Amino acid sequence: MSARALAPELTRTALAPTVTLASGYEMPVVALGTWKAPAGQTGAAVEAAIKAGYRNIDAANDYNNEPEVGAAIKKCIAEGVVTRDELFVQCKLWNANHRPEHVVVDLAQSLEDLQLEYVDSYVIHWPQACPASGLQASTRVDGADARHYSENPIHYTETWRAMEALVAAGKCRSIGLSNFNKAQLEEVVAMAKVPVSILQNECHPYLQQKDLVDVCRTHGVAFQAFSPLGSGDTNLAVGPSPTGTTPLKDPVVNAIADRAGKDAGQVILKHAIARGIAVVTKSVTKARVESNFELFDWDLSPEDTKLMDGLNCGWRHLHWRETSHHPDYPFRDELPFGYELEKVSNFAPGQ
Repeated sequence: MSARALAPELTRTALAPTVTLASGYEMPVVALGTWKAPAGQTGAAVEAAIKAGYRNIDAANDYNNEPEVGAAIKKCIAEGVVTRDELFVQCKLWNANHRPEHVVVDLAQSLEDLQLEYVDSYVIHWPQACPASGLQASTRVDGADARHYSENPIHYTETWRAMEALVAAGKCRSIGLSNFNKAQLEEVVAMAKVPVSILQNECHPYLQQKDLVDVCRTHGVAFQAFSPLGSGDTNLAVGPSPTGTTPLKDPVVNAIADRAGKDAGQVILKHAIARGIAVVTKSVTKARVESNFELFDWDLSPEDTKLMDGLNCGWRHLHWRETSHHPDYPFRDELPFGYELEKVSNFAPGQ
């Protein structure tokens, strides 16, 4: 049986479980996310996370806070809290930079902002390419082009080839995808010379992604959940969840938390990890950053695990529906019947 047909193997370190990626590198299954982390608070959150035991930091130039992330990492290394080799740092290729000649520029800007010589993982943020004139890459410094319609005829398979070249150049150790659907994932897996190590996608109790997780397992791709707690900001959702609430406020989740002597967030994260899913959990509150990492010395009961499994209702929060007319838009079949595209704006959705 080929290595690609095997599920990523979970191992345990003194700090947290890790998953062995298709690239051969280890990735801690809990990461601190930095999407929507405000300016002036991001660095403190990263520092608090590293000191609490996190060894995985998820960033993106689109979040417009990578300089703070990099400064916090540098500070923790200088103080002897952690070494660079102990950290797993991930960043993302923005949509306007899918042209092969722009990929290297995009990563170079992130490396400069993060004050790193390489990143551990570099993923294509979304499958659909934003407009690009071809004259220059759109970075944090230049101003990311976030118009939501297709004027850039670049396909993500061309982009993937440029990503592979960055691995050969030593600029990143692993490469992956984000917000790709099953068919798009399998298209890249089939043509990849450097294996797809990670698929990052929205996943939480209301969107458990069971089929997609199984497909990833079949191909040896580590599934990494963003918004694993469900997002409380429903402004990006097409409509409210079928339950009328969010996973953190769900009465079933909170009853389980009461029984376990934990909080709702810990229950949700524990359930995901028990399913073999890596999680990217975001907070800028020190106490919450710390509590979200307190997951490794207790387990959910089989009965409560079954209750959590039953919460899946297929509700996606982040559709980025303004791009739904793009030929590579990944979630078209999840938009409501008769949905009319909203007015295109320059709002950049981030994650």
